[in-house]
Amino acid sequence: MLSGLAAVQLQDLARASAGAVELLSSADAASGRSVFTVSIDTSGIPRSDAGITVRTRERFELSVPADYPFSPPAVTVPHRRWAGTPHVQWGRQLCLYAAPSVEWNPSEGMRGLLTRLMLWLDRAAAGDLDPAGQPLHPPVAYSSYDHGWIVVRADLGARVPWAPSGGGRAAVEFAWCVRRGDRVDVLEWLTFAEALMRIEEAGATDDRGRRTFVAPAVLVCAPLDMEYPDSAAELVAALEDRGVSRTGFLQALVFAATMNRMLAAGRSDELDAAAVLVLLGAPARRLEAGGPMLAHLAAWRLDDLGADIVDLLDGLTPGTDLEARAVALADKWIDLVSVRWMVVHEARGEVTRRRDGESAAEWLYGKRVVLLGAGALGGPVSEQCARAGVRELTVVDKGAVTPGILTRQPFMDDDIGYSKAEMLAKRLGQIREDLDVKSRRQDVVRLLSSDPAPLLAADLIIDATADVGVRLALEAARAPLRDRWPATVGLMIGHAAVHGIVTVALPGATGATHDVVRRTAIRVVAEPPLGWRDVGDDFFPDPPRTDDPFLPEPGCSSPTYRGSATQVTALASLMFEAALTTLGSAYSEPMTAHAASLVGDVVARPLAWPNDLVVPEPDGDWEVRISARALSEMRAEARRGARVRPRNVETGGMLLGSFDEATRTVYVDVTTGPSPDSWLSALYLSHGTEGTQDVVASYRRMTHNRVGFVGMWHTHPYGVARPSITDINTMDQIVSPDGLGRLALMVILGGDDTTWARWLEDSGLPDVHARVVVRDAVEQSSSSRSPAVEVGIAGFPGGYGYHDRSDQPVAGA
Repeated sequence: MLSGLAAVQLQDLARASAGAVELLSSADAASGRSVFTVSIDTSGIPRSDAGITVRTRERFELSVPADYPFSPPAVTVPHRRWAGTPHVQWGRQLCLYAAPSVEWNPSEGMRGLLTRLMLWLDRAAAGDLDPAGQPLHPPVAYSSYDHGWIVVRADLGARVPWAPSGGGRAAVEFAWCVRRGDRVDVLEWLTFAEALMRIEEAGATDDRGRRTFVAPAVLVCAPLDMEYPDSAAELVAALEDRGVSRTGFLQALVFAATMNRMLAAGRSDELDAAAVLVLLGAPARRLEAGGPMLAHLAAWRLDDLGADIVDLLDGLTPGTDLEARAVALADKWIDLVSVRWMVVHEARGEVTRRRDGESAAEWLYGKRVVLLGAGALGGPVSEQCARAGVRELTVVDKGAVTPGILTRQPFMDDDIGYSKAEMLAKRLGQIREDLDVKSRRQDVVRLLSSDPAPLLAADLIIDATADVGVRLALEAARAPLRDRWPATVGLMIGHAAVHGIVTVALPGATGATHDVVRRTAIRVVAEPPLGWRDVGDDFFPDPPRTDDPFLPEPGCSSPTYRGSATQVTALASLMFEAALTTLGSAYSEPMTAHAASLVGDVVARPLAWPNDLVVPEPDGDWEVRISARALSEMRAEARRGARVRPRNVETGGMLLGSFDEATRTVYVDVTTGPSPDSWLSALYLSHGTEGTQDVVASYRRMTHNRVGFVGMWHTHPYGVARPSITDINTMDQIVSPDGLGRLALMVILGGDDTTWARWLEDSGLPDVHARVVVRDAVEQSSSSRSPAVEVGIAGFPGGYGYHDRSDQPVAGA
């Protein structure tokens, strides 16, 4: 028998306590509970003037439920000495657990209960039951959903009378409310004058057609008792003790009735009695030590008679006999009626703490987000944005809902045929009343290529399309606006919905998703970091995957990946969490890639890159991005030249990377020094060919053909970074070591004495000239060229040999 377990545990504790715990009596209650009376030695509890008085020995009644130990016993005291103390209900019951579902441990039984009781007594005696920063136990009001419920959204702030600017006397504010069935939402707090102005500006319904009305809020400066009475006479008496007379209380109700009558003017229906209510506020909350006291709110819904009396008072002329008789009737009603307490749900930011506080999702709060793609990835991510408190969410997708996508996308059967963006936006709008959610049924590529300027107002752009065309369009649109472009997150999922990659580009980052995916591919296939090998094999297989694409709905859906809603949602959440962690960190590099996996036990560390040196072409047709690694390698070669050759002798080498004609970008990932058969002088650099083919071939092999020859670089030490006559004459004859490609890049580094010296010391950047040229087809046909050597010109041979670097990652890529 479960109640017998409690008896056995108490008897064992009493025997082992040497008199500290005494079991005085036990009895069975009609409710199926067992009641035990115990006496406990409390002489060791420190005393404090701020807390309750605890005698050397106290008596407690333990009411054990029939399903003990799965539910905790209730603890009461046989006196009312502690009535009015926080966490003492009905004057006698001690509230030991703020959250019994997590704080009560059934395995500890009566021993755990008495330990918790002693902790409660320690804190109560010290006056520390409600420490600042901890959830407070509000005053007890016997509320019921039968009386309706109210959601308070608006902060009271400095409107409370106990605020420094509040005057220190009881006051009346008016809540601007909207009626939603049995539910009422408080949207704003207004003075009487402000409420009258609002009535003139607004109307009897809001923009959703819901009934608006005004409710009075009586605010007093002294806390009410820990138990709110269920008698109106007792409640009004308590308010009178705190500066609100009966007449003032009734007058607040009448003022609200007057304004509600104005709102109802012109409507066939009058405001029903169910919307006649009054809010009560008193200082009973705080969030930090020494911080201001905040209001605890309760709500009383008047019964039909009370509503009729208020309506009657509103219609009578003050000072008349009828008015006096109506006031007398109101007094009698107050003396007889019970208080019907509504359930109050707090949504005020000033008194509530978000459950996702201090999580990565906190970064989203108050942000404006644009979501590109409303599918399997965009659906769960958009819902997470809505629940995290974004201020504005715009969903962009060109597609319509089809039957097949219901397998893993957040739509309903009734949505089939309608816009995905519109249907998702409608669903998101039901999550939060204050969320501004918009939809655009539009091709994302067309949006990015036509007028991307509206996107600049966002704080975050999320590319959930997993579409390479979108990635390229985003890269091209973002490049000229990168310093104004918001943070950008890109989500991708593997072919079997087991692995995912998420990219993050902060504002001002060199590139976004397309750029970061390219870097990731180069890094992962060259030498996979820990945890990345399986992800790399999934996304960047070599040779490329040749299986037929999966077509779930031939003629309706694009080729896609296989996987369940469970898998896709899990991966989307893992990826988005990683992205938010990066966005919320003060130490993130401009560009980051994270891997997510549903298999394996190794967590892949994120890959991160600093910004490239971005050099626009003089005519603006191409943008050259020189990686930090490539720039460092050019600096190292220039330093070496300065050590072993005269200061004005040029040096240079090959540029390895790739051309992206879709975005008109040249990526420079790696550079080399001059080959051994090169000729270096103060007038020009003639680059040789010895070993160059092997170098390029090794990088192509190492990166699966992602990095190859793109051009040449050389220096003008302590000089101007622009082509000389020799450079101009030979610009279209740049030799390709592999004989491929019609385009080549020429990069010249220079600078005056100060600029060049600082760059060599790693404390600045050189002046850079970059130009893409079309190479001469005849010159390219030559498999090798010997460096030109002019008689009479002091020159020096090139570098220090080449070796196969296929065992080294292209870290700067």
